[in-house]
Parts: sequence; C-alpha cells; structure tokens
Amino acid sequence: MTFYDKFLKSPSFVDCVTHSNLVLYIVLKEYICSIKLDESMFADTDEDEDRVNLYMSLYNILKEMPLNSFECLSTSAHKLPRRLQALTRGRIERLRNTFEAVQYTHPKSLKESVFSSGLSLENEEKFIVTKDSVFGLFLRKFALGFHHQSFEEMTKFLDSFFEAYDAELVGSFDLGKSDDSFTNRSDLYPVSTRNRAQDISSQIASCMGRIGGRPTVGPRKIDEMLELSKKLFPELPTPHYTSHLLATKKRNFTEAEKELHAYFETRMSSDESSKNLSNTCAYMAIAAATMHLSFGHWSKGNQLEKEALKKALESESKTPLKHVQIAHTLLNPSTEPFRYDGQISVKNHYRSMSVAFAELRTKFWDMVDKGSPPDQLLAFYFNSPVATSPTYFAPCLFDLASLWSLYGYPILSTALLQCVINADCLQPCPTSDAVLSAAFACMIREISSEGAEVTALKLAKACEAVLCRFSEKSAIRQASLLVELEAGLRSKVDLPKCDRLVNAIRLCCPWEAALCQADVERCRGNMLTCHDLLQHVVNAVSSHLGETANLLDNSLGVIPGLSAASGSCSILPPEPFSHIEMPSFEDHIPVGGLAILAQIGLRALLSLAELFLTIDLYQQVRRALNLAKSLAKQYRFGLGENTVDLLQHAADLHWGHTQPSEIIPKLDYLLSDTLHRASRHTQVRCTVFCSRIRAKTLEGDPKQSSFLQMHRQELLNALEFYRQGDDRRRVLDILVLLAAALNATGDLKDRNEVAHAFNQLRNEYGYGRTHNEPQFALSLI
Repeated sequence: MTFYDKFLKSPSFVDCVTHSNLVLYIVLKEYICSIKLDESMFADTDEDEDRVNLYMSLYNILKEMPLNSFECLSTSAHKLPRRLQALTRGRIERLRNTFEAVQYTHPKSLKESVFSSGLSLENEEKFIVTKDSVFGLFLRKFALGFHHQSFEEMTKFLDSFFEAYDAELVGSFDLGKSDDSFTNRSDLYPVSTRNRAQDISSQIASCMGRIGGRPTVGPRKIDEMLELSKKLFPELPTPHYTSHLLATKKRNFTEAEKELHAYFETRMSSDESSKNLSNTCAYMAIAAATMHLSFGHWSKGNQLEKEALKKALESESKTPLKHVQIAHTLLNPSTEPFRYDGQISVKNHYRSMSVAFAELRTKFWDMVDKGSPPDQLLAFYFNSPVATSPTYFAPCLFDLASLWSLYGYPILSTALLQCVINADCLQPCPTSDAVLSAAFACMIREISSEGAEVTALKLAKACEAVLCRFSEKSAIRQASLLVELEAGLRSKVDLPKCDRLVNAIRLCCPWEAALCQADVERCRGNMLTCHDLLQHVVNAVSSHLGETANLLDNSLGVIPGLSAASGSCSILPPEPFSHIEMPSFEDHIPVGGLAILAQIGLRALLSLAELFLTIDLYQQVRRALNLAKSLAKQYRFGLGENTVDLLQHAADLHWGHTQPSEIIPKLDYLLSDTLHRASRHTQVRCTVFCSRIRAKTLEGDPKQSSFLQMHRQELLNALEFYRQGDDRRRVLDILVLLAAALNATGDLKDRNEVAHAFNQLRNEYGYGRTHNEPQFALSLI
C-alpha cells in the first residue's frame, strides 16, 4: 500500500494531531502564504536549496514523523531556509494566544488563504496546493482533527506543545549565564503555559539583584514579559510578586504597593492558601514591612513588624518568626534580645541560605554596634558556613572591608574591596548590583583621598553608565557628589555650587549633608553657623545612640555643663547663635547602622574641636576632644583616637601647657601608626605637623641644620600634593612653613621668593579681602 493510500484510509482524525504535525502545518501554511506574495522566497537562503529539495524535505517530514518534532526549526539543521524558519518561529510565538491558535487552525482559514479560487497555475515556480494533493489532504485533516477536540483538549495539547517547544528551542531562563541569550529569549515571550510563566517569574525574582549591571537586559522587556504573564494568567501570584520587586528596585512606591497587594490577593484566593493561611498573613506583614523600610518609612515599618510578629505567633509552623527576628534586630539594635527565640524552629530545612545570610549580617553588625572586640567579630564571621559559600562570598567580604574601614585601616579595606569586585564578577551574588555599587562607591572615596579626584570622577561616570540603572545609583551618585564637594571646598572658587552639591547630598544622606553644610559655612567665614550645625549633629547623634550616649555622659562626669540625666552631650548651651533652620533627621539612621552614626558624631566633634582651636576656646576644645575620645574608644575607631591625640597635642602646644620635647615620643608612635593606616591626605597632614614640632625642639641644637633639610623636603612633598588637589589653604600654610625653615637656615634669597609667592597667591585666592577673614592665620594642624 502506497503512502498516499495509507494516508487517505487513516482511522481517526485525532491521531493526526501531534507536535510534529502542528509544526509541519505551520511550516506549510506560512510557506504557501509567503510564496504567493513573494516570488523570491529562496533568494537569501544560505544553503541555496532548490524548490524540489524543499518539497522532498517536507514530504519526508510528513512520511517519517521524526522523533524530534522541532528539529527542522533548529538553526543547526539545514532542512528549511532561514527565512522560513524565522516565519515559522514567529508564528508559533503568536499562537501562544489560545484564541489566535484556534482561529489559525480553523478549516475556514485554509479555504481563504490556501485553497482560494482564481489562482493561476501557469507559474510553475509558485507552490500551489490543491485539496486533493498530499499536502492539501494533510492540512485539511489536521485542521479537522484539531477542531474535532473539545476546547479543554485543545488547550491541553497546546500547553504540552509549548512546554516541549520551550524546552527544546527556547531553553531555560537564566540571567546568570549570558546576556545575549537572555535578550534573544526575552524577545520570544516564552510564557505560553502556566508552569512556564511561573518558572520565568520565579527566575526573574531570584535574579532581581543582578539585572542592573547587565546593559543588554532591558527592564522594558522584563516589564513586557511580566505584563504578558499577568494578562494570560491573572490568577497566578508569582508575576505580581516579581513586579513588586522590580517596582521596589525602580523606587516606584505606588506600583510596588499595588503589586504587593495583588500578589497576596491572588495568593489568598488560590487553593493552597487554606492549608497555611496564617503563614501567608504573616509573610504579608513581613513583605510590607520590608517594602516600607526600603523606602525609609521607619514608623510604618515598625508597625508592620509588630503585626508580622503577631501573625507569626499565630501561624502553625512558626517559620515566619525567623524573618521577624531579623527585622526586629534591624529596627531595634540597642534593645533587649528577641523574646521568642525559643519558638523558632531549629530544623535545617526551615532555614534557607538567604535567611541564614540575613541572620549572619544582622548579628555581625549588631556586634559592631555594641562595640565588640575585633577578635570576636572575626571568629563569628569565619565560623559561619555562609561566609565561605560561593553565593554569598562577595557580600560577606564586603562586610569585612567595611569593618576595617570603620576601624581605621583604609589600605586593608581598599585591598578587600578589590577582592569583592573580582569575586562578584566571577560569581555574582543575589544582590550583585548593591554590592558592586557600594564597593565602587568606597573605591571612589579612597581614590579621591589619595589626591586623584579626576580619576575618581571618571570611575564614578563609568559606574553610572554600566552598573547603576536602579536604586543602587544613589551610592555612586553620593560618592561622586562628595568628591566634587571636597574639591570645591579646597579651592573655594564656587561656593554657590557647593551649596547645590550639599542639597543633592541631602537627598542621599541628611547626616552627611549637615556635616558638608557646616564645612561650606566655615569656608564662608560663618563660624557661628558652622558651630550650630555641628552642635546640632552631635546632639542628634547622642539622642539616637540611646544607651551609648548615657555611657558617654557618665564617663565625663568631671566635665561641667554636661547632664547625664538629660541624656545630652552638649558642649555649649543648646540655644543656637545663628538664626538658621536646622536640618531634621527624625528617625533616619544612615546606611551602616549605629556604628556609622557614631562615626558621624565623631567627625562632628573633631570638626568642633578644630573650630574651637581657631578661635582660642581651650575649655571647649578639651570637652569636645574628651567626648570624641570616649566615642572612639566605645566603638574602637583607632584612627579617630589617633586624630584626637594629635589635636590634643596641638592644643596643648598652642596654649603652652606642654613643651615640644615632652610629646616627641608620643608623636613618633602616632605618626608611625598613622602612616600605616591613614589615607594619603591624612598622612601628609600628620607628617607636616610632626615635622614642625620636631623642628621646634631642635632650636639651638647642632643637629638642627641637617634636620631642617629633611623638614624642607617634607614641606616640598606636601606642597606638591596640595597643589595637585588645589587645596589653596594648605598651599599657603606650606609656603609659610617653608619660608620659616629657609629663614632658619639662612637662605634669605629663597625665603624672599617664597614670601613673594605667598603674597601673590594670597591675593589671588582672596584671603584678607572680606571682613570674615581679616588676615591669614596658619593652621595649627
């Protein structure tokens, strides 16, 4: 029996409805419809396959029924022209809409598009199918067989077809493998089935922290894919949750809140919700608290954290309690321990790696906020299995780098930051965007502190172009703004621009903006305004630190004017001298927790001490330095302690409370420690100060002339460094010291040249032109 006769006597139409036959049906119909409109169908084929070979290939597919239904559509297979493959795959994607698939396979569509009357048979190059030909019979039989099924059977067949098609040609959706492959796959919108939409939404959610650093992954395409999933499967909760995460990353609170509510509405209406309804309610409160905290809504986050605790205690499994414990630790780092630790399940399968990682970080930084010794912190870190896992290695290493930077080891911190960047590029972590942005932001600040502001700003622009398309952009933006502001404060050329930079920084961190505004007012000569701003920051830090502030007050009971009962560490009366509107911090905590807040308070106290040094207020200097010393010891800010000691020595020497020879051994130790730890700017500043003190001790000593040569060389090195950074105030300081050194060695000609250069630069820089700066005063340190 010939194949033609066997085909006509097939017992059932439904047996013809297979994956291979649907592919062949689409290929034939697309080819016939295209060849009627375009006679040059084969003009751009790479294989230069003639029509006879194409017809035989289609006939063999119909006759042999290949095991791989989609082999002819693969780019590696050369059975079909490339153009026909593209047309077929494009049609398959459009048939993911069930209603369009039903219309496309309807027998009436064959009559209109394939078997239409009035066609000319004179052109042999055109592929004309008649109703009685083999291909014509196949098309009619498949269409009748497909529509012989019920609608449920049609839907089930299409679901199985697209599942097999996605597995064979589309593959898995993975952002971590290849950006190009993602772009190609996302164009296909492979969300035809419920399971496929569920898998893709889950994988997008798991990769949410890594899409910012991949320029080829367009957020618009992800939005379109999620919108299509929600449109085709409105009862599916996962696409709504993924859209919520994406809106949070875009900092769109309205959209994030709407999608979160839609997620839990669909979750509660599902069949599975009746089994663990209390767990779902608890996680709803946890997710809502997380969303509000990410947008800085601290009071609302606290309320939802209490609601989550209530729902978690009512849940059957108590698994949400672990998440509530983490949120409780983040929101209340200085309060009593979590009361419900005993009810948290200790079974391993209830603790995912992400929960264990969050628990590690919260405990780690809670220990830092409490001033734990470094050996305990490192032991806790290295004994955790999460810290050594490849998935979370980069963020854990970043925490270590932040710790060493906090303790005053910027060189070690910078080395670790480079390791963080390399490690995350090799093995991206779930929060790769945030880790890389924070690491590069710290690198930008460190590069700027070494005197390379231009390089730092170039790096910031490169990071913004490649990494920062979402909320992580704020870290890079804040670092670049601080670099520009520091350069502007050194040159004092455009103070109105500095005001604009401060306003921009205020959007990122109001605490940092307050310190920067005080520096700007000091450059203007508004000492009272500068003092009021710094004092306001100190008082706000004291009230936020809570128990730590009380410890500081109790330790400084000998200092008059401080009240331990009031919980305030004011140095001067709280009434401000200037009539300006003080910044409001409310419940805002800077990124990094209480330790970073204490560091901000330390910086404000040191700035106050330097301000008091310039206006000869010794008692206020002593009080500010005592508070700064206690704060530095409490939080183990080693470099801050060294800075306090240097300022104390400068104050004692200035007011004659000590002799230079008495502090030389202490200065040698401080200088040695600082040179191994501090940034280039701090190193130069401390070196010049110690060299000045040593020069005073050698007056009248035979070794003075040889030391002055070394002293002059140190001053020249410092002058070159300050000139590169356009630090005009420091340049004038160095010229004064250099003239004094030349005068001591008897080089009067060189001294006069330096003095002439000083006068020219002072006039050029504008010192002594305003009533706020009647004369140039040499900095004490």
